[in-house]
Amino acid sequence: MSFYSYTAIDVTGRQTSGTLESGSVDEAAREIAGKGFYLLTIQETSATLQKIKTFLASHQVNRMEIIEFAQSLSVMLKAGMPILGCLEDLVASTSNKIMKSAIRDIKKRVEHGSSVSTAIAAQGAIFPDIVKTLLSVGEETGRFDESLQEAADHLIRVQNLADAIKKALMYPIFAIFTTLSALIFWLAYVLPKLVGTMLGMGVKLPPLTVALITVSALFQAHWGKMLFSLLLMPLIPYFMGKSRRARLLRDRAVIRIPIVRLIVFNRIMASFAEQFSILVAAGIGIERLFSLLLPSLRNEYFAEKLSAAKASVLNGNTISDSLQEQGGFPNLVIRMINIGETSGTLENQLKFLSGYYTKKLNDATESLGKLIEPVVMIVIGGLFAVIIMGLMLPIYELVSKMLK
Repeated sequence: MSFYSYTAIDVTGRQTSGTLESGSVDEAAREIAGKGFYLLTIQETSATLQKIKTFLASHQVNRMEIIEFAQSLSVMLKAGMPILGCLEDLVASTSNKIMKSAIRDIKKRVEHGSSVSTAIAAQGAIFPDIVKTLLSVGEETGRFDESLQEAADHLIRVQNLADAIKKALMYPIFAIFTTLSALIFWLAYVLPKLVGTMLGMGVKLPPLTVALITVSALFQAHWGKMLFSLLLMPLIPYFMGKSRRARLLRDRAVIRIPIVRLIVFNRIMASFAEQFSILVAAGIGIERLFSLLLPSLRNEYFAEKLSAAKASVLNGNTISDSLQEQGGFPNLVIRMINIGETSGTLENQLKFLSGYYTKKLNDATESLGKLIEPVVMIVIGGLFAVIIMGLMLPIYELVSKMLK
């Protein structure tokens, strides 16, 4: 399969452009003509370039726009409006060009016989995986409008969590940034001048000051490379995500870092229970249920455990016993799932777990700033202590020498 970019004239006489994946240029041309377009140009494009374009496009659509799309479509469908009319209204009311283009493409695909969930899945990274999963399940079970609202509610919780974390991290990031900026300025400009003066006066420099001078010299000699390395640091998680082994080690480490664990672990458990409950309520078979849950966890470590638990369940064991065998899941989760299995109230027990871990997640997020603040103060205090000692020790040496 290759990617092809094209320009064409649509049924309204307006020129449009886009890309699609197809087996050959002829198949791509037939698919474009099948949409009712008059093809002007078509050419094969790089798969890597297309992935970059899709990635950039997905980041031009924010989470709130996806929430508005899901909520509006859910309300209109519940009111009895036909799906094509709903999509047409959404195209007209959407201001974001990328989102407008995506909704227009969804409408065209539905007009040509595609299901709504398939058309949404074809938009790539614009729509989160959880939205695609919920809508696919909702369409299969005849509760599509409810699945849209569930997807919107889930994304609202994610948005609230992201906003709370940003708010909690604002002060620590600002404090560390300003401290590091002051340290760099001191190492690059202040220390060299002071050291030159002190050496001229014959002062013997203490080891700490010598170490700081070495760091200062390295910074002045390689500041460009250091700055470039800092700019590349955000790409490290991306490249780590390319390797399953690296993702496994990263995700296992993340849930063991004391403060980070409060957020990540509770998020995983809340997401696991919430989506498990939705899939159980939808009547999804156990094999497909686990297959849908695996990618939604966004943690390779727990996904591996859940995959092993799936195999155990398919071999005839209960869900609670299978999860307990793998370890990593809290006793409360095991116990509540066991109660749900034996009493036939699994959906209700999962809803309880979802609410419980969501509350723990909210509490952890609200106290995140207070938890991080002592660590930040220790780091900042340590940096300033090093700076002051590196400066004061040679001055003390100079004063002692003058008094002798």
